[in-house]
Amino acid sequence: MANLPENWELGSVAGVAIDSRNRYYIFHRGNNAPPIICFNRDGEMLHSWGENVFTRPHMVKCDKDDNIWAIDDNGHILYLYTSDGELLKSLGTKGVPGEDDNHFDKPTDIAFSKDGGYFVSDGYGNKRIVKFDKDLNFQKQWGSEGAEPGQFVLPHAITTDEEGLVYVADRNRWRVQIFSPEGMLLNNWTHIGKPFGIVHAIDGYLYICDGTNARVSKVDTTGEIIGFFGKLGEKEGEISTAHDISIGLNGDILLGHLDGRAQLFTK
Repeated sequence: MANLPENWELGSVAGVAIDSRNRYYIFHRGNNAPPIICFNRDGEMLHSWGENVFTRPHMVKCDKDDNIWAIDDNGHILYLYTSDGELLKSLGTKGVPGEDDNHFDKPTDIAFSKDGGYFVSDGYGNKRIVKFDKDLNFQKQWGSEGAEPGQFVLPHAITTDEEGLVYVADRNRWRVQIFSPEGMLLNNWTHIGKPFGIVHAIDGYLYICDGTNARVSKVDTTGEIIGFFGKLGEKEGEISTAHDISIGLNGDILLGHLDGRAQLFTK
């Protein structure tokens, strides 16, 4: 989708995000371009940053103020930036895994609560969800390793809806689990494929990228699949291993692929 400067090349695109001003962010794992690159809708580069910061980029999210959360899974840390790359704060301890209030073990994603707080999916190592208040003070955690309802095999992505419910893509168990804001398990969807990325959009629906089946599913909050699109392949418009998804206020669908592509689809 993008016009890269000469000699720049994307690695695996792990994270994508769209802010309220229709700026499009790519978070990738390559060494031949800055890891965070911001574009306008026409694919023109606006900003880039992050060289020599991240161990392995994972998801990226925009908050309500259009600041950017970048999750470094192997670095065990989350960074908050302004839209032009100024570091505001971090969450976790860089390079130090752990399972207490101040440490993560390969975190994967972040979502936002109705009251301004945060939920972190923590992730490859700890198999838990951690809840923080708006000032990033630890509140609680839930989950453990396992395949039973309420446990996690790999909590890979997380989002919230307008009611405050928390949706966790338990990727390697091929399910989405739905929790109350306090961590009570409410539902367990096992019919939507292998969910790599999940996002709740302004239209009230959830959009889930199924990286194994090469499709994007549109799902309502009861779990009913409204429809899906996607065809396996590496050509323009085809989907390979889609790792993350973001939906713009204008309905644009941005997909990040592990084969080094980002694609923008109109609604």
